[in-house]
Amino acid sequence: MRQILYYKMVNLLCFMLCTVNLYAQNSPLKFESEKWNFGKIAEDGGNVEHKFVFTNATSKPLVILDVTTSCGCTTPFYSRKPIMSGETGEIVVSIDPMNRPGHFSKVASVLTSASEQVINLAIEGTIEPRVKSIEEQYPFDIGEGVRLSSNFHAFAYVGRGENVNQTIGWINTSKSDANINFISEQSSGLFTLEYPKVLPANQRGELNLIYSVPAKSDKYGTLSDVYAIEVNGKKSRTSFSTHAIAVDEFDSANDDISAPIAELSKKFIKFGDIKYGREASDASVTLANEGEKDLIIRAVEWQSEALECSLKAGDRIKSGQKVTLQLTLDTSKCDYGVWVDRIKIITNDPTRPMQTMRVTAIIID
Repeated sequence: MRQILYYKMVNLLCFMLCTVNLYAQNSPLKFESEKWNFGKIAEDGGNVEHKFVFTNATSKPLVILDVTTSCGCTTPFYSRKPIMSGETGEIVVSIDPMNRPGHFSKVASVLTSASEQVINLAIEGTIEPRVKSIEEQYPFDIGEGVRLSSNFHAFAYVGRGENVNQTIGWINTSKSDANINFISEQSSGLFTLEYPKVLPANQRGELNLIYSVPAKSDKYGTLSDVYAIEVNGKKSRTSFSTHAIAVDEFDSANDDISAPIAELSKKFIKFGDIKYGREASDASVTLANEGEKDLIIRAVEWQSEALECSLKAGDRIKSGQKVTLQLTLDTSKCDYGVWVDRIKIITNDPTRPMQTMRVTAIIID
């Protein structure tokens, strides 16, 4: 199965490479250059821009219909007036470097009235970071002059038998030592928070966050931990939380070409308008196993008590088989207006251990 997918990808790549030159020859706009490197940009130096100059290479007038970008930090400017045959024009692409340090590579896609072909303009460069203030480095004030770099941390996947460590920063900006205490309010039983009980004045350091999932643990899916914070005996208005997704241990499975492959037929389900009090159902989604070994459902999660899903933890899907997910929504347990939830499906697929599906409805009177 994976060999077939590999050859399909190779053939597709060859086709794309063969058609690039053809597209370039038939492009309605001839650009002086379709790439631009800004070099080094100061993060706090304001927006920078580049003009992509082009010529209408067709025999007729054309209009630039749309220019879309791959990032909200990139803004295109262009005229919507007709461009006569042989005339020149320009597309200005501007980028906002603030809060985006490091290397960037963005694309602006141009669509004209002369062709359905999209022309991609590429920009890149390196944004040199500015010196950040203490408030920016440690935006969470927990009281008594103590600040944290974050009050939340997501660990992504944690496999069986793994100990995963992460850190967040703290700083004590006061002139006195501060006593700190984290009080557990919600515990997965698999998380450890290591921190000094006393934070020295005018010093900074780190909190050590550890998720440890035993090799024989029966917990799969979302692990959540929440802490209240006390500084010098005073409860902070800021809390700290973290979560992870507990999955199988995949080091050896990643090299197994016979491993299960989970494939959802849809990622988005719209119930549409539903009158309050009625029950709606959907059976349009299937989960297939495109691998050779059994696909095992480890956990199925969602938030709302109004939603039910027929797929359960422990279900197995044989190689080449698929199951239909029966979704049921009881609107008597919903509020009026837009209703949204997300279903997480955790499996023993080593490539994508978690599949997600967004479910929406509009509850009307």
